[in-house]
Amino acid sequence: MDIVLVFNKVYFLLYKKLEYVCLKRIHFILTLLLMSITITVCAAPSIGIGSMYDVFTPETQSLTKRVYNTGTSTAFVRVEVLEIDVTPKMNQRESTQKEVDAGSLTQERLIVSPLRLIIPPSGFQTVRILWSGARDKERYFRIRFTPVLPEENDGFGMSKDEITQYKKNALEAGINVLTGYGSVVVMQPEKPLFNTVIDDRNKQIAIINKGNATIILDNIRYCENAKSHCENKSREII
Repeated sequence: MDIVLVFNKVYFLLYKKLEYVCLKRIHFILTLLLMSITITVCAAPSIGIGSMYDVFTPETQSLTKRVYNTGTSTAFVRVEVLEIDVTPKMNQRESTQKEVDAGSLTQERLIVSPLRLIIPPSGFQTVRILWSGARDKERYFRIRFTPVLPEENDGFGMSKDEITQYKKNALEAGINVLTGYGSVVVMQPEKPLFNTVIDDRNKQIAIINKGNATIILDNIRYCENAKSHCENKSREII
């Protein structure tokens, strides 16, 4: 009987030891897999543009904007400018800027320079936004910042070998989707008229812009009641 008990105890200890070793090995393998996944996900460019709205006040003719790359590989960013037309029914339509001759280029177009950005990891590059045309009415533009895989003759000035190597690295890192951003540029008229009406009837608050220039409502919070269940602060453009 004593021999059986000793044997069972030894068997139990060996079983627990084997179980511990197996768990350690599984934990080690899972750690390696997670590290591999983390490296694959992080080895990609990741851009940021700061504010999503840039306003040209009447006295402003140019602005600068920083584009950041918080990723771990170089970001190649294509910049595109679109004009936003707002109909009387407040519908929006985006279109490329009209082609004009060189003599009136700076007078009729929103100039953004440069249109190609090469941003190293953890770095940034500055773009300049310029308008020197008429300010008879408010105008709206959208500037798109789109990360791309470089190609030949696309304005980035890379050699064929450099492009091949970058694409190879991107493929090995599993880069399939690159996230871009668009910022809205508001060009206020030369003589802005601000006429904001607040209607708080029917237990609701309606803010109406009856002027000729965009207004910005900052630090807005939506709450279920006066003191609790509030959303995070936000910004509204009207």
